[in-house]
Amino acid sequence: MSVWNELGFSDNPYSPRPIQGDEQGIRLLVGRNKELKRLLTYLRSSDTHPTLEGPNGVGKTSLVSVSGYILKQNFVIGTSQQALLPISEPFQLTPDDSTASFKRRVLFRVAQAFIDNNESLKARGYNVPDVAQINAWLNSPIISSIGGGVTVFGLGGVNGASGNASNTSAGFSEDGFVTTVLTWLRNCFPTSASGGFVCTIDNLELLQTSKSARALLEGIRDEVLGVRGLRWVLCGARGITRSVASSPRLQGVLAEPILIDPIKEEFIEELITERLNVFKIVDDATIPVGPRGFAHLYAIGGRNLRNAMKYSEDFCIWAVEKEHIDKDADGLYALIEAWMAELAEQYNHDTTGVGGRAWGVFEKLATLGGSISPSQYEEFGFESNQAMRPHLRDLEEANLIESAIDETDKRRKTIGITSRGWIVNYKRSGYVQVGSEI
Repeated sequence: MSVWNELGFSDNPYSPRPIQGDEQGIRLLVGRNKELKRLLTYLRSSDTHPTLEGPNGVGKTSLVSVSGYILKQNFVIGTSQQALLPISEPFQLTPDDSTASFKRRVLFRVAQAFIDNNESLKARGYNVPDVAQINAWLNSPIISSIGGGVTVFGLGGVNGASGNASNTSAGFSEDGFVTTVLTWLRNCFPTSASGGFVCTIDNLELLQTSKSARALLEGIRDEVLGVRGLRWVLCGARGITRSVASSPRLQGVLAEPILIDPIKEEFIEELITERLNVFKIVDDATIPVGPRGFAHLYAIGGRNLRNAMKYSEDFCIWAVEKEHIDKDADGLYALIEAWMAELAEQYNHDTTGVGGRAWGVFEKLATLGGSISPSQYEEFGFESNQAMRPHLRDLEEANLIESAIDETDKRRKTIGITSRGWIVNYKRSGYVQVGSEI
Protein backbone atom coordinates (compact mmCIF):
# COMPACT_ATOMS: atom_id res chain seq x y z
CA MET A 1 0.00 0.00 0.00
CA SER A 2 1.36 3.42 -0.95
CA VAL A 3 1.70 6.38 1.39
CA TRP A 4 -1.21 8.01 -0.43
CA ASN A 5 -3.51 5.02 0.13
CA GLU A 6 -2.62 5.08 3.82
CA LEU A 7 -3.56 8.76 3.98
CA GLY A 8 -6.88 8.12 2.23
CA PHE A 9 -6.13 9.02 -1.40
CA SER A 10 -6.35 6.94 -4.57
CA ASP A 11 -3.10 8.44 -5.88
CA ASN A 12 -0.59 11.19 -5.22
CA PRO A 13 -2.48 14.53 -5.12
CA TYR A 14 0.83 16.41 -5.19
CA SER A 15 2.26 14.77 -8.30
CA PRO A 16 4.56 17.22 -10.12
CA ARG A 17 3.86 15.53 -13.46
CA PRO A 18 1.84 17.41 -16.10
CA ILE A 19 -1.95 17.10 -15.99
CA GLN A 20 -3.32 14.55 -18.43
CA GLY A 21 -5.83 15.32 -21.17
CA ASP A 22 -8.99 13.74 -19.74
CA GLU A 23 -12.04 14.59 -17.61
CA GLN A 24 -9.92 14.56 -14.48
CA GLY A 25 -7.47 16.93 -16.14
CA ILE A 26 -10.27 19.43 -16.82
CA ARG A 27 -11.05 19.48 -13.08
CA LEU A 28 -7.40 19.85 -12.13
CA LEU A 29 -6.66 22.73 -14.51
CA VAL A 30 -7.55 25.57 -12.15
CA GLY A 31 -6.77 29.24 -12.74
CA ARG A 32 -6.20 28.93 -16.48
CA ASN A 33 -9.59 29.79 -17.99
CA LYS A 34 -8.33 32.84 -19.88
CA GLU A 35 -5.29 31.08 -21.35
CA LEU A 36 -7.33 27.96 -22.18
CA LYS A 37 -9.96 29.97 -24.02
CA ARG A 38 -7.35 31.82 -26.05
CA LEU A 39 -5.49 28.65 -27.01
CA LEU A 40 -8.72 26.93 -28.07
CA THR A 41 -9.66 29.96 -30.18
CA TYR A 42 -6.33 29.91 -32.00
CA LEU A 43 -6.49 26.18 -32.68
CA ARG A 44 -10.05 26.38 -33.98
CA SER A 45 -9.84 29.59 -35.94
CA SER A 46 -6.33 30.75 -36.85
CA ASP A 47 -4.15 29.70 -39.77
CA THR A 48 -1.08 30.48 -37.68
CA HIS A 49 0.22 28.02 -35.12
CA PRO A 50 -0.21 29.15 -31.48
CA THR A 51 2.84 29.46 -29.27
CA LEU A 52 3.12 29.43 -25.48
CA GLU A 53 5.80 31.28 -23.53
CA GLY A 54 6.31 30.85 -19.80
CA PRO A 55 8.74 29.69 -17.10
CA ASN A 56 9.61 26.03 -16.67
CA GLY A 57 7.12 24.30 -14.40
CA VAL A 58 4.37 26.88 -14.93
CA GLY A 59 1.96 24.39 -16.55
CA LYS A 60 2.27 24.88 -20.32
CA THR A 61 2.20 21.15 -21.10
CA SER A 62 -0.87 20.64 -18.89
CA LEU A 63 -2.69 23.47 -20.67
CA VAL A 64 -2.00 21.94 -24.09
CA SER A 65 -3.06 18.45 -22.94
CA VAL A 66 -6.40 19.64 -21.58
CA SER A 67 -7.11 21.83 -24.61
CA GLY A 68 -6.46 18.87 -26.92
CA TYR A 69 -8.86 16.69 -24.96
CA ILE A 70 -11.59 19.35 -25.08
CA LEU A 71 -11.21 19.73 -28.85
CA LYS A 72 -11.39 15.99 -29.40
CA GLN A 73 -14.44 15.59 -27.16
CA ASN A 74 -16.22 18.42 -28.96
CA PHE A 75 -15.79 16.48 -32.20
CA VAL A 76 -16.58 13.03 -30.82
CA ILE A 77 -19.84 14.06 -29.13
CA GLY A 78 -20.90 16.18 -32.07
CA THR A 79 -20.80 19.71 -30.65
CA SER A 80 -18.21 20.61 -33.31
CA GLN A 81 -17.93 19.55 -36.94
CA GLN A 82 -14.21 20.35 -36.91
CA ALA A 83 -11.97 17.36 -36.19
CA LEU A 84 -9.11 18.65 -34.07
CA LEU A 85 -7.50 15.52 -32.66
CA PRO A 86 -4.44 15.67 -30.38
CA ILE A 87 -1.33 13.57 -30.79
CA SER A 88 -0.77 13.08 -27.09
CA GLU A 89 2.99 12.87 -26.63
CA PRO A 90 4.80 16.14 -27.40
CA PHE A 91 7.76 16.32 -29.75
CA GLN A 92 11.09 17.84 -28.82
CA LEU A 93 13.59 19.37 -31.19
CA THR A 94 17.26 18.69 -30.55
CA PRO A 95 20.38 20.18 -32.16
CA ASP A 96 20.90 16.82 -33.87
CA ASP A 97 17.55 16.95 -35.67
CA SER A 98 17.40 17.59 -39.40
CA THR A 99 14.31 18.58 -41.33
CA ALA A 100 14.10 15.08 -42.85
CA SER A 101 14.53 13.20 -39.55
CA PHE A 102 12.00 15.34 -37.70
CA LYS A 103 9.48 15.14 -40.55
CA ARG A 104 9.80 11.36 -40.60
CA ARG A 105 9.32 11.18 -36.82
CA VAL A 106 6.21 13.33 -37.05
CA LEU A 107 4.65 11.36 -39.90
CA PHE A 108 5.13 8.04 -38.13
CA ARG A 109 3.13 9.44 -35.22
CA VAL A 110 0.54 10.83 -37.65
CA ALA A 111 0.14 7.39 -39.21
CA GLN A 112 -0.56 5.95 -35.76
CA ALA A 113 -3.01 8.79 -35.10
CA PHE A 114 -4.93 7.85 -38.25
CA ILE A 115 -5.21 4.33 -36.85
CA ASP A 116 -6.28 5.49 -33.39
CA ASN A 117 -8.92 7.91 -34.73
CA ASN A 118 -10.03 5.96 -37.79
CA GLU A 119 -13.50 5.01 -36.57
CA SER A 120 -14.50 8.43 -35.27
CA LEU A 121 -13.33 10.14 -38.47
CA LYS A 122 -15.04 7.59 -40.68
CA ALA A 123 -18.29 7.87 -38.72
CA ARG A 124 -18.38 11.61 -39.40
CA GLY A 125 -17.83 11.23 -43.14
CA TYR A 126 -14.15 12.11 -43.32
CA ASN A 127 -12.11 10.66 -46.19
CA VAL A 128 -9.91 8.30 -44.19
CA PRO A 129 -7.47 5.69 -45.48
CA ASP A 130 -7.80 1.95 -44.98
CA VAL A 131 -5.20 1.65 -42.29
CA ALA A 132 -5.46 -2.06 -41.53
CA GLN A 133 -2.37 -2.82 -43.59
CA ILE A 134 -0.29 0.08 -42.35
CA ASN A 135 -1.36 -0.81 -38.81
CA ALA A 136 0.13 -4.26 -39.27
CA TRP A 137 3.35 -2.70 -40.53
CA LEU A 138 3.69 -0.02 -37.86
CA ASN A 139 3.15 -2.52 -35.06
CA SER A 140 5.15 -5.43 -36.39
CA PRO A 141 8.93 -5.84 -36.36
CA ILE A 142 8.83 -7.60 -39.72
CA ILE A 143 7.97 -6.01 -43.06
CA SER A 144 7.83 -7.56 -46.51
CA SER A 145 10.95 -6.63 -48.42
CA ILE A 146 11.10 -6.93 -52.19
CA GLY A 147 14.55 -6.57 -53.68
CA GLY A 148 16.15 -3.20 -53.15
CA GLY A 149 12.85 -1.48 -52.35
CA VAL A 150 10.23 -2.06 -49.71
CA THR A 151 6.62 -3.05 -50.15
CA VAL A 152 4.41 -2.47 -47.16
CA PHE A 153 1.41 -4.70 -47.60
CA GLY A 154 0.32 -3.47 -51.00
CA LEU A 155 1.51 0.12 -50.81
CA GLY A 156 4.12 -0.35 -53.48
CA GLY A 157 7.71 -1.31 -54.12
CA VAL A 158 10.03 -2.50 -56.86
CA ASN A 159 10.36 -5.94 -58.35
CA GLY A 160 12.79 -8.34 -56.83
CA ALA A 161 13.12 -11.42 -54.72
CA SER A 162 10.87 -11.58 -51.67
CA GLY A 163 12.28 -11.79 -48.19
CA ASN A 164 11.84 -10.52 -44.66
CA ALA A 165 13.47 -7.42 -43.23
CA SER A 166 13.43 -5.74 -39.86
CA ASN A 167 11.03 -2.82 -39.48
CA THR A 168 14.03 -0.50 -39.41
CA SER A 169 14.45 -0.37 -43.19
CA ALA A 170 14.49 3.21 -44.42
CA GLY A 171 13.21 2.60 -47.97
CA PHE A 172 9.51 2.94 -47.36
CA SER A 173 9.77 5.46 -44.55
CA GLU A 174 11.85 7.85 -46.64
CA ASP A 175 9.83 7.73 -49.86
CA GLY A 176 6.57 5.86 -50.15
CA PHE A 177 5.67 6.24 -46.50
CA VAL A 178 6.11 10.02 -46.44
CA THR A 179 4.17 10.46 -49.67
CA THR A 180 1.38 8.20 -48.48
CA VAL A 181 0.86 9.90 -45.12
CA LEU A 182 0.94 13.38 -46.68
CA THR A 183 -1.71 12.24 -49.14
CA TRP A 184 -3.85 10.92 -46.29
CA LEU A 185 -3.63 14.29 -44.56
CA ARG A 186 -4.61 16.25 -47.66
CA ASN A 187 -7.53 13.97 -48.43
CA CYS A 188 -8.82 13.83 -44.86
CA PHE A 189 -8.35 17.50 -43.99
CA PRO A 190 -8.67 19.48 -47.24
CA THR A 191 -9.30 22.80 -45.45
CA SER A 192 -8.47 24.40 -42.11
CA ALA A 193 -12.15 24.29 -41.23
CA SER A 194 -12.15 20.50 -41.54
CA GLY A 195 -9.52 20.24 -38.78
CA GLY A 196 -6.35 18.24 -38.38
CA PHE A 197 -4.10 16.53 -35.87
CA VAL A 198 -2.84 18.78 -33.08
CA CYS A 199 0.88 18.33 -32.38
CA THR A 200 3.09 19.96 -29.77
CA ILE A 201 6.74 20.94 -29.84
CA ASP A 202 7.74 21.30 -26.20
CA ASN A 203 10.79 22.64 -24.37
CA LEU A 204 12.20 24.84 -27.14
CA GLU A 205 14.63 26.21 -24.56
CA LEU A 206 16.51 22.89 -24.68
CA LEU A 207 18.02 24.12 -27.94
CA GLN A 208 19.91 26.55 -25.64
CA THR A 209 19.94 29.55 -27.98
CA SER A 210 17.17 31.27 -29.88
CA LYS A 211 19.42 31.24 -32.94
CA SER A 212 19.49 27.42 -32.91
CA ALA A 213 15.73 27.21 -32.35
CA ARG A 214 15.03 29.70 -35.10
CA ALA A 215 17.26 27.89 -37.59
CA LEU A 216 15.59 24.52 -36.94
CA LEU A 217 12.06 25.94 -37.09
CA GLU A 218 12.82 27.85 -40.27
CA GLY A 219 14.10 24.57 -41.70
CA ILE A 220 10.84 22.75 -40.95
CA ARG A 221 8.60 25.70 -41.85
CA ASP A 222 7.42 24.29 -45.17
CA GLU A 223 8.15 20.59 -44.69
CA VAL A 224 6.38 20.22 -41.33
CA LEU A 225 4.73 23.42 -40.09
CA GLY A 226 3.23 24.00 -43.53
CA VAL A 227 1.71 20.53 -43.94
CA ARG A 228 -2.05 20.56 -44.50
CA GLY A 229 -3.88 18.71 -41.74
CA LEU A 230 -1.40 19.42 -38.94
CA ARG A 231 -1.90 22.08 -36.27
CA TRP A 232 1.03 22.87 -34.02
CA VAL A 233 1.48 24.33 -30.55
CA LEU A 234 5.02 25.46 -29.70
CA CYS A 235 6.07 25.82 -26.06
CA GLY A 236 9.19 27.37 -24.59
CA ALA A 237 10.69 29.23 -21.66
CA ARG A 238 13.05 32.15 -21.05
CA GLY A 239 11.76 34.26 -23.94
CA ILE A 240 12.90 31.84 -26.62
CA THR A 241 9.41 31.39 -28.09
CA ARG A 242 8.85 35.11 -28.55
CA SER A 243 12.24 35.48 -30.19
CA VAL A 244 11.54 32.63 -32.60
CA ALA A 245 8.03 33.83 -33.45
CA SER A 246 9.43 37.23 -34.45
CA SER A 247 11.67 35.74 -37.15
CA PRO A 248 10.73 37.21 -40.57
CA ARG A 249 10.57 33.72 -42.11
CA LEU A 250 8.21 32.49 -39.38
CA GLN A 251 5.91 35.49 -39.25
CA GLY A 252 2.59 34.44 -40.69
CA VAL A 253 3.38 30.86 -39.63
CA LEU A 254 3.64 31.26 -35.84
CA ALA A 255 1.29 33.41 -33.78
CA GLU A 256 2.47 35.86 -31.15
CA PRO A 257 3.08 33.93 -27.92
CA ILE A 258 0.34 33.43 -25.38
CA LEU A 259 2.07 34.36 -22.12
CA ILE A 260 1.65 31.71 -19.43
CA ASP A 261 2.48 33.43 -16.17
CA PRO A 262 2.55 31.69 -12.79
CA ILE A 263 -0.94 30.97 -11.50
CA LYS A 264 -2.18 33.85 -9.37
CA GLU A 265 -2.23 33.34 -5.61
CA GLU A 266 -5.99 33.85 -5.58
CA PHE A 267 -6.44 30.51 -7.37
CA ILE A 268 -3.97 28.45 -5.33
CA GLU A 269 -6.37 27.42 -2.56
CA GLU A 270 -8.96 26.30 -5.12
CA LEU A 271 -6.27 24.49 -7.13
CA ILE A 272 -4.95 22.35 -4.29
CA THR A 273 -8.42 21.81 -2.79
CA GLU A 274 -9.63 20.44 -6.13
CA ARG A 275 -6.66 18.09 -6.30
CA LEU A 276 -7.30 16.80 -2.80
CA ASN A 277 -10.99 16.27 -3.58
CA VAL A 278 -10.27 14.48 -6.87
CA PHE A 279 -7.95 11.93 -5.25
CA LYS A 280 -9.65 11.59 -1.85
CA ILE A 281 -11.32 8.20 -1.35
CA VAL A 282 -12.44 8.63 2.27
CA ASP A 283 -14.07 11.63 3.90
CA ASP A 284 -11.56 11.75 6.75
CA ALA A 285 -8.44 11.57 4.59
CA THR A 286 -5.30 12.95 6.24
CA ILE A 287 -4.05 16.09 4.49
CA PRO A 288 -0.42 16.84 5.40
CA VAL A 289 -0.20 19.86 3.06
CA GLY A 290 -3.48 21.75 2.99
CA PRO A 291 -4.31 24.97 1.12
CA ARG A 292 -2.46 27.24 3.56
CA GLY A 293 0.68 25.11 3.59
CA PHE A 294 0.67 24.69 -0.17
CA ALA A 295 0.32 28.45 -0.69
CA HIS A 296 3.35 28.92 1.58
CA LEU A 297 5.47 26.49 -0.46
CA TYR A 298 4.24 28.01 -3.73
CA ALA A 299 5.17 31.55 -2.71
CA ILE A 300 8.59 30.66 -1.29
CA GLY A 301 9.56 28.71 -4.42
CA GLY A 302 8.93 31.64 -6.76
CA ARG A 303 5.39 30.57 -7.72
CA ASN A 304 6.67 27.52 -9.58
CA LEU A 305 3.75 25.07 -9.52
CA ARG A 306 5.76 22.00 -10.43
CA ASN A 307 8.25 22.57 -7.63
CA ALA A 308 5.52 23.44 -5.12
CA MET A 309 4.02 20.03 -5.88
CA LYS A 310 7.41 18.38 -5.48
CA TYR A 311 8.05 20.04 -2.12
CA SER A 312 4.57 19.06 -0.94
CA GLU A 313 5.22 15.47 -1.97
CA ASP A 314 8.61 15.45 -0.22
CA PHE A 315 7.12 16.92 2.96
CA CYS A 316 4.30 14.36 3.03
CA ILE A 317 6.67 11.42 2.74
CA TRP A 318 8.93 12.93 5.41
CA ALA A 319 5.97 13.60 7.75
CA VAL A 320 4.73 10.01 7.38
CA GLU A 321 8.21 8.61 8.04
CA LYS A 322 8.58 10.79 11.15
CA GLU A 323 5.02 9.99 12.28
CA HIS A 324 4.01 13.65 12.37
CA ILE A 325 0.76 13.28 10.46
CA ASP A 326 -1.40 13.17 13.59
CA LYS A 327 -1.03 16.93 14.12
CA ASP A 328 -3.89 19.33 13.49
CA ALA A 329 -3.89 21.83 10.60
CA ASP A 330 -2.06 24.54 12.56
CA GLY A 331 0.50 22.05 13.81
CA LEU A 332 1.15 20.75 10.30
CA TYR A 333 1.52 24.28 8.95
CA ALA A 334 4.09 25.10 11.62
CA LEU A 335 5.89 21.89 10.72
CA ILE A 336 5.90 22.85 7.02
CA GLU A 337 7.46 26.21 7.92
CA ALA A 338 10.17 24.52 9.97
CA TRP A 339 10.80 21.86 7.30
CA MET A 340 11.12 24.48 4.55
CA ALA A 341 13.43 26.63 6.69
CA GLU A 342 15.70 23.61 7.15
CA LEU A 343 15.64 22.92 3.41
CA ALA A 344 16.50 26.57 2.71
CA GLU A 345 19.43 26.28 5.11
CA GLN A 346 20.71 23.21 3.25
CA TYR A 347 20.38 24.93 -0.13
CA ASN A 348 22.17 28.00 1.20
CA HIS A 349 24.99 25.83 2.57
CA ASP A 350 25.59 24.51 -0.96
CA THR A 351 26.44 28.01 -2.24
CA THR A 352 29.88 28.39 -0.66
CA GLY A 353 31.44 29.14 -4.06
CA VAL A 354 29.39 32.30 -4.56
CA GLY A 355 31.32 35.51 -3.85
CA GLY A 356 30.16 38.76 -2.30
CA ARG A 357 29.73 40.65 -5.59
CA ALA A 358 27.72 37.77 -7.02
CA TRP A 359 25.46 37.82 -3.95
CA GLY A 360 24.92 41.52 -4.55
CA VAL A 361 23.78 40.73 -8.09
CA PHE A 362 21.50 37.99 -6.78
CA GLU A 363 19.87 40.21 -4.16
CA LYS A 364 19.31 43.00 -6.68
CA LEU A 365 17.86 40.51 -9.13
CA ALA A 366 15.39 39.33 -6.48
CA THR A 367 14.21 42.87 -5.77
CA LEU A 368 13.64 43.40 -9.53
CA GLY A 369 11.30 40.41 -9.66
CA GLY A 370 13.78 37.70 -10.57
CA SER A 371 14.02 38.19 -14.34
CA ILE A 372 16.22 40.57 -16.32
CA SER A 373 17.96 40.95 -19.68
CA PRO A 374 21.76 41.23 -20.10
CA SER A 375 21.35 44.84 -21.25
CA GLN A 376 20.36 45.86 -17.70
CA TYR A 377 23.94 45.55 -16.42
CA GLU A 378 24.13 49.25 -15.45
CA GLU A 379 21.35 48.73 -12.88
CA PHE A 380 23.73 46.31 -11.14
CA GLY A 381 26.67 48.75 -11.12
CA PHE A 382 28.62 47.28 -14.03
CA GLU A 383 30.06 49.11 -17.03
CA SER A 384 29.35 46.27 -19.44
CA ASN A 385 27.54 42.98 -19.80
CA GLN A 386 30.94 41.27 -19.97
CA ALA A 387 31.88 42.65 -16.55
CA MET A 388 28.73 41.20 -14.96
CA ARG A 389 29.03 37.84 -16.70
CA PRO A 390 31.50 36.10 -14.28
CA HIS A 391 29.18 36.79 -11.34
CA LEU A 392 26.20 35.46 -13.26
CA ARG A 393 28.25 32.37 -14.05
CA ASP A 394 28.93 31.80 -10.33
CA LEU A 395 25.21 32.08 -9.58
CA GLU A 396 24.32 29.73 -12.41
CA GLU A 397 26.84 27.12 -11.29
CA ALA A 398 25.21 27.24 -7.84
CA ASN A 399 21.81 26.62 -9.51
CA LEU A 400 20.51 29.95 -8.21
CA ILE A 401 19.78 31.40 -11.65
CA GLU A 402 19.30 30.10 -15.16
CA SER A 403 20.07 31.88 -18.40
CA ALA A 404 19.77 31.51 -22.13
CA ILE A 405 21.65 33.18 -24.96
CA ASP A 406 20.01 35.27 -27.64
CA GLU A 407 22.63 36.45 -30.11
CA THR A 408 20.14 38.72 -31.86
CA ASP A 409 18.29 40.41 -28.97
CA LYS A 410 20.27 41.32 -25.85
CA ARG A 411 17.14 42.97 -24.39
CA ARG A 412 15.31 39.66 -24.01
CA LYS A 413 14.86 38.60 -20.37
CA THR A 414 17.06 35.55 -20.42
CA ILE A 415 18.35 35.61 -16.82
CA GLY A 416 16.02 34.40 -14.09
CA ILE A 417 16.10 33.12 -10.52
CA THR A 418 15.40 29.40 -10.21
CA SER A 419 12.96 27.91 -7.73
CA ARG A 420 15.97 26.79 -5.68
CA GLY A 421 17.28 30.34 -5.86
CA TRP A 422 14.04 31.75 -4.46
CA ILE A 423 14.29 29.35 -1.53
CA VAL A 424 17.86 30.50 -0.84
CA ASN A 425 16.61 34.07 -1.09
CA TYR A 426 13.97 33.20 1.51
CA LYS A 427 16.75 32.10 3.87
CA ARG A 428 19.02 35.08 3.17
CA SER A 429 16.19 37.57 3.64
CA GLY A 430 15.45 36.27 7.13
CA TYR A 431 12.64 33.92 6.02
CA VAL A 432 10.68 36.74 4.41
CA GLN A 433 9.36 36.31 0.88
CA VAL A 434 11.07 39.04 -1.16
CA GLY A 435 10.49 39.76 -4.84
CA SER A 436 8.82 36.48 -5.77
CA GLU A 437 5.37 38.00 -5.75
CA ILE A 438 6.20 40.19 -8.75
